[in-house]
Amino acid sequence: MSDVTEGDGTKTEPYKAISPEILYSRYFLIGGLVFLCCSLALFASAAWLAIQTNQQLPSFVMAAINQSGSESVTTNDRMLNVLASVGGVFMAPLLCLIAGFMCSFLGIRLLKTSGAAATHVIAPQDYGLLGPAIAGGNSSAIDQFIRLSSLSGATGTFTKVGLTGLPLATIVLTLILAILGIFNAQFFDLAKLTLGAFLGSFVQRQAEVAAAKPPA
Repeated sequence: MSDVTEGDGTKTEPYKAISPEILYSRYFLIGGLVFLCCSLALFASAAWLAIQTNQQLPSFVMAAINQSGSESVTTNDRMLNVLASVGGVFMAPLLCLIAGFMCSFLGIRLLKTSGAAATHVIAPQDYGLLGPAIAGGNSSAIDQFIRLSSLSGATGTFTKVGLTGLPLATIVLTLILAILGIFNAQFFDLAKLTLGAFLGSFVQRQAEVAAAKPPA
């Protein structure tokens, strides 16, 4: 398609309609992200409901025992009533968990359909660069390429600031335990332990880096 020349001599590129394949791919991508966000919300709801139910479980069990405490009710019927009551209490978090898995499955499938979740060990645009290095057995060039590739994306952001491995894992675990501690104070003790582990690993890493530097 040729360019369109304006009256003042400037050339402008004509309007190109978006192909149906690209349009449908965008729809699949948006749908996949929406389903994944819904799955995260459902998993969080299931965790919150499970914590609340676990705290109130003794009262539910006692209420079920009192309701089936009639002398005409046999022991087996009483146990069935208690089990049915407990199962009904945990039904809400279980349904949220099942719905979360379904939403995550659909979201991943939509992302794969859109091409956003396509996995390539080597990106197609890097074939020409890595092909000769792999064929020639140049391990140094391959190692340098892997190091440079790891500096992109979310992982690369943490790598640039020096947070990798155990420090990064302990930070994530500390944040998760701190959020859970809002609903149950016992998780705060675990968060303190993981925070101490993070500080210890971070100080150790800084000491190793300082020891590796040559003296001035």
